Amino acid sequence: MVDAVILLCVMPGSEQSVKEAVLKLDGVKKCKITFGEYDLYLDVKAKNVKSLGTFVTKEIRRVSGVTKSITLIISESLEDNG
Repeated sequence: MVDAVILLCVMPGSEQSVKEAVLKLDGVKKCKITFGEYDLYLDVKAKNVKSLGTFVTKEIRRVSGVTKSITLIISESLEDNG
């Protein structure tokens, strides 16, 4: 499995509708509206890097209101076990 963070820029005023749309997509585990250069933060899981690329290009970027995406593949994660 591949874990990734996707940062989205969206059309002004479309943050909530884009959030609702991406949360319906398989693989999106979390979506948060943010302030700053990017408007939405997504935690995603994919089978492999190739399927992640397909997911971004065929599903995420086709959501109405999305203008830009940045994908960060997670290479290491430190989890709080306490």
